[in-house]
Amino acid sequence: MTSSKSLLRYVKKMNDGRQELLAEEGAFLDLAQLLIDRGVKRVFLISGKQTQKLKLYDSFVEKLQRSGTRCFVWAKVDKAAENSVIETCATECATYNCEAIVAFGGGAVIDVAKMVAVWLKNPEYSLYQMRGINRIPKKGLPLYVVSTTCSGAESSACSLVHNDNVISLYYSKYLVPDVTVLDPDLVLRLPMEHMASAAILALSHAVEAYISPMAVEFPADKANIQIAIPIYFSYLEKSYKHGAGNDVFLQMMMAPYYTGVATRRIGFGPAHSLIMYVAEKYGEAPGRVASILLPAVLEYEFDEIKENLAQLALASHLCSARATTDEAARAFISGFKSLCRRVEMPSSLPFLKLEDMGEIVRMAMYDAKLWSSPKKVNLKSGVSILKRARYSE
Repeated sequence: MTSSKSLLRYVKKMNDGRQELLAEEGAFLDLAQLLIDRGVKRVFLISGKQTQKLKLYDSFVEKLQRSGTRCFVWAKVDKAAENSVIETCATECATYNCEAIVAFGGGAVIDVAKMVAVWLKNPEYSLYQMRGINRIPKKGLPLYVVSTTCSGAESSACSLVHNDNVISLYYSKYLVPDVTVLDPDLVLRLPMEHMASAAILALSHAVEAYISPMAVEFPADKANIQIAIPIYFSYLEKSYKHGAGNDVFLQMMMAPYYTGVATRRIGFGPAHSLIMYVAEKYGEAPGRVASILLPAVLEYEFDEIKENLAQLALASHLCSARATTDEAARAFISGFKSLCRRVEMPSSLPFLKLEDMGEIVRMAMYDAKLWSSPKKVNLKSGVSILKRARYSE
């Protein structure tokens, strides 16, 4: 596993990776017109199994077909990205000789699409060889991402692939999608519990990026996070309860987008690694795990990060301007917990087994070497964090 110093060296050389962003009501159909205008004749659309049943992209496919553009739909993603899924999907995409890929869905679908896009243009490399930082030699097929769950994957530079309880990280500027579509009409027609879980995970990424020691190297990204985090607190509950119109909901979708942009350079933190391995071990949604594990990690790091947490609390109007640093920092942690309760996230992780904790922490620590952490997690402290999460109320 590469170190955080290697990550810093790479991201400092990374260009802005600017994307085209279509963010408005009806943006999904605008994407169809964009593909037509660019002369794309063969499109490969990747989505989830359940999403296909909702017929959300039928009008998109029809618009392409009326213009003479063929659209091949592959709706077979039903969980986290795996090598076998990526390989099967890439083979089918190559069979149809497609010129562009459209990912329609949440983080798992987007991760599959990212890997298919780059693998098809780097066929001499195996998925194993491309793991890690900057190991993807060439840009992939043009990738257009339609985000349906506010995960942040639509703008990030990484992909997570799961195999046999091991999570492989791929980190490259070539994994940044070319075009991202945020259409509130789509998301409001999908189950809100998926959106809430994805948004809580994205919020945990935003918090860890903001408090990361690496953030000082990228002040613009840190400033964007300070803008994005208050949006979660202002609009997530309203969106979850369908109390917001499309214009407000679009603001909620922008927060994970900006979070994904910031993580391109700053990366994640130890909470992310623990969250992903707990979710993988027990088949839980990562956002539901994040709702409990992030506060436990923040408590562990409290003395090192309280000034940053206080800044976020003030920006999110979670405390009085007269609050001390400690009071404001604790108000942020309390505010995060309260938001999670209001969107019906769990209050504890009772399924966590004591006998599994050591293995989970060891695997997470191996991954976390990549991230710049305010306070290192060792085996003893990691198990203590998991115990706190198991019994949290």
